[in-house]
Amino acid sequence: MAKLFDATGLSYRTAGWAAIASGTLGILAYAALMTAVMTRTTMALTGQVFFLFRTHDVIVILQFLLMIPALVALHKLSHKQLQGMSRATLATGIVALSLTALFLIFIFPWIMSDEYYMIPQAMFGVWLIVVNWQLSGVLSRGIRWFGMVVGVGLLLVGIFEVGYAIFVNPIGLRIPAVPIEELEIPVETTANIILHNILVIGSFMGVLTLPIWTIILGRKLLRVKVVQPLT
Repeated sequence: MAKLFDATGLSYRTAGWAAIASGTLGILAYAALMTAVMTRTTMALTGQVFFLFRTHDVIVILQFLLMIPALVALHKLSHKQLQGMSRATLATGIVALSLTALFLIFIFPWIMSDEYYMIPQAMFGVWLIVVNWQLSGVLSRGIRWFGMVVGVGLLLVGIFEVGYAIFVNPIGLRIPAVPIEELEIPVETTANIILHNILVIGSFMGVLTLPIWTIILGRKLLRVKVVQPLT
């Protein structure tokens, strides 16, 4: 895939616009999610709330898939420095994005619950931390530190999911997914309260800010200047 990014600069622009589109969709997805959460009053989902949750899922699928060209462009851009991003690192990021999208797709046929995708999303969070730490000569310090904050936030969301399954109730990780009507309101234990606080912090640090970081990255890619070949 990296071969697509030739010296014309066209693909950097394509990746940049894809990243901006991804970020825009991410903001819309977060708005749909928060609206669903704030308007939900019972464990059972009304038609409107269910529609908002599924709308969020569809938008996030597109959001994460549109980030793949940006990762490939960032890999190519990093090789203008002595130590560029390795192919293994690029592959890890693409796998994390793809699994997040795939797990969200599995929600619709009730193969997985709408919590599973948080795990590969956390994997992508770790990827963001590592990559932003390494690419000191490619991205500005502000973008890199912002990216690491985003990565920590996504990791916290994943920690919530794993911790909830271990310390509160593993029902959300059953395959096939348990029907909503069979879910029970969890007991307000100390572990449950702590884990939900972690989720809230992670959501603001990572889920809300990822689209902003992606748009900033997209603008960076749009400004890449590449020398045109003579032939």
